[in-house]
Amino acid sequence: MRILSVSGQANTNCGQAPSNSRRSSTGSTMASADRVATFSADDIPEDHRDEFIRDFYGRIQMRLDITPRADVPLKFSARTLLLPEMSLTKGSVSPMIWERNSELMADGNDDIILSWNKGGYRLTMPGRGDFSTDPGTAAIFPMDRRYSVVSEDSQWTMALQFKRSLLVPLVKNLDDVRPDTLGRTLPAHRLLFDYLWSLLHIEEPETLAPLASRHITDLLAVSFGGMEAHTHPPGVRAARLAAIKQHIARNLTDPGLNAGQISRKFGISERYVRQLFAGEGTSFSDYVNGERLAYVHSCLTDRRQLLRRIADIAFEVGFNEPSTFYRQFRLRYGMTPTEVRALTEKGDSG
Repeated sequence: MRILSVSGQANTNCGQAPSNSRRSSTGSTMASADRVATFSADDIPEDHRDEFIRDFYGRIQMRLDITPRADVPLKFSARTLLLPEMSLTKGSVSPMIWERNSELMADGNDDIILSWNKGGYRLTMPGRGDFSTDPGTAAIFPMDRRYSVVSEDSQWTMALQFKRSLLVPLVKNLDDVRPDTLGRTLPAHRLLFDYLWSLLHIEEPETLAPLASRHITDLLAVSFGGMEAHTHPPGVRAARLAAIKQHIARNLTDPGLNAGQISRKFGISERYVRQLFAGEGTSFSDYVNGERLAYVHSCLTDRRQLLRRIADIAFEVGFNEPSTFYRQFRLRYGMTPTEVRALTEKGDSG
């Protein structure tokens, strides 16, 4: 599986590499390592969709009874990353009822599902009561309990299913945590959501999957109240660094982008910001400078931007001194910006 990166460089690339995945007869797509899977109901013959989603995807794969609403066209698509002792899924589905009943509980599965949904959830858990979550916030579904969940607006939904044993040593009274206890207002909850979301949109070497699982476990423990965020466990540090790099990638043209801005936005000290980058063998300023150089390089190799002046592109991301920019660019790429542009023009004419 290709996941886990804390780099914001995705925004500097003008193109996207084609997928090396293969499509199966069931309509799902598996990556070459068979650890990334995508599924779409659109790939299933219409007269078999309801049955397939209920029996295969619901009862067999998810171990849940799924009841789509009859008055709404059936929509179901999902992409799943398989990580050590957990799986992470992002999808879009039509309104449904999801139920974990006594029959399905006979499988002995005691995993925990943490799920976010655009429209929120309404859930009933016998013995515990009725709960609801605000739009975009998480709900906790333990697989060793009966529950029924109603989703009305699932244009996007994200779910993390993980082994209970990961949190038992870290979180006291895990079974007493309310299903609606995780929101999006606390920093730990935002870090967890943003880190998971980034994993679903970034491809990296499969060898980093165990590290991703450890980071997620740390973030879960902090979010469930088992660890304090100020102790800076590795997962929290990794998630903060990922969020900071995403912010940098989105704000390369902001002249006010500096460690002070980052510290104010994320509620951490400038010293801690610099320590995060020092842990990767670089500095905050060197990282930002490298991302800006990468942005310029991507523009110079984009044939759609051949008419833009090199100086204008460099100035856009804060290179105000031409001689400094040219020297840094050549040091990084072994060519001058003019030479890179010339190669792009040559390729266009050839």
